[in-house]
Amino acid sequence: MVKRKESSDERRAYENRAYEIECDIVKDLLPLYVEQITSEASNKAVEEHLKGCELCGKAYREMKMPEPQVQYDRTPAESFHKYVKRKKWRLGAIVAVITAAIILLVVFIRLAFIGSLISFLALDGMKAQIYEDTDAGHYLWYMGEDAQEVYVNKWGMDESIFPEEISGEMNVTDYKMVYYNPWDAQYLSYLVVEYDDRAYESELKRLTEYDSTEWEGYFGAEGFDEAYVLLAMEAHPDYGLIYALSGENNQIVYVELIFCNYFYDLDYQSMIREQYLPIGFDATTESAYRQQRLKTH
Repeated sequence: MVKRKESSDERRAYENRAYEIECDIVKDLLPLYVEQITSEASNKAVEEHLKGCELCGKAYREMKMPEPQVQYDRTPAESFHKYVKRKKWRLGAIVAVITAAIILLVVFIRLAFIGSLISFLALDGMKAQIYEDTDAGHYLWYMGEDAQEVYVNKWGMDESIFPEEISGEMNVTDYKMVYYNPWDAQYLSYLVVEYDDRAYESELKRLTEYDSTEWEGYFGAEGFDEAYVLLAMEAHPDYGLIYALSGENNQIVYVELIFCNYFYDLDYQSMIREQYLPIGFDATTESAYRQQRLKTH
């Protein structure tokens, strides 16, 4: 058998087929090829493949691009520390500004609140008026459990010394109710009644059986006008006195002096007859009794 001699074109085609390799294989070889550590045969195969494959050629060109160079002021470590310090300084400055703003806001709100409160209290004090009523027909408005709201609980003082009501057998000769509330409620009232003999004896019995409290020395009180006899007393060292006095002609005088903080915030001396007040009674802001109570409480 005679062997056919190959033509040059056939040999060249064969060689070309031998160097046709897959893209996946070329991509695996490219890093080694770029570093020039592949064999001559591998180099030839990769180069032949790159001539006809655009995708692998692009990958090759990207691998050949030089690495970007980072410029440092001194060393990378020193630049990083400066960066961290700069970030910390900026963060600290932001925190400081926010903190200062919050503090200023809180101060402003407090000052505004205090100013508003002072203005409110000042206006409230200016608006407060002294209320006086001399009509005994309104007695139940101010006394007892069925009284109007602001008169029901007069600093917890017991008003049972006063009559429950004004009855037909009572001849009221003088009456006054005073209410004032600039900051704290204050009350001053008195009722002067002339009884017939029977009613007078009954009222004397009721009052003398009342469980009176200690009172001497409270607000400087030392006694009463000699024209009157003390029948009953409800006294509180902080809030005042309620009492009943007997006089001539079957007369009984009922008095309540109720206030707060050991003093009246009104000119009480001009609102009640002097003979109805205890001797030495002083409910002014400068009284010795108040000064002493403020020191001990």
